[in-house]
Amino acid sequence: MNEINLIKRRRYLVDKPFQYRYMSLVAIPLVFLLAGLYYLIYYSVFRQMLIPEAIAVTLLPAMKKVNIVVAFALPVILFLIIRASLIYSNRIIGPIPRIERDLDKAIAGDYSIRLKARDKDELGDFISKINTLLEKIEGSKASQR
Repeated sequence: MNEINLIKRRRYLVDKPFQYRYMSLVAIPLVFLLAGLYYLIYYSVFRQMLIPEAIAVTLLPAMKKVNIVVAFALPVILFLIIRASLIYSNRIIGPIPRIERDLDKAIAGDYSIRLKARDKDELGDFISKINTLLEKIEGSKASQR
């Protein structure tokens, strides 16, 4: 009954407005967290400490190097954050258009259809319950004939 198929994803953006909202719930707080940590480490600690000038002269070139590394690493980190949020949002939102399409067929009277889920879809249990419901409706309709 619980049919989990290994269907290859063709597109990661299936319901763009809904998926963008979900991705923003993941990506935006993470970016702000990283920016806040950077601000805390660099500006608050380095600028606010009463560091003797001899030590500050030594630390300033090192902190400039850290800023250069962060400037080059930031686009890579942002790309990875967006990519991860896209993949994980697709696990939740990806099955929704397929579910809607199959449920439209069931509403039209075709109770023999069965919804399919990918291996890593988060809605696999939900899809399994819909399939059980469709089986019961199909059995009920068959016994009435």
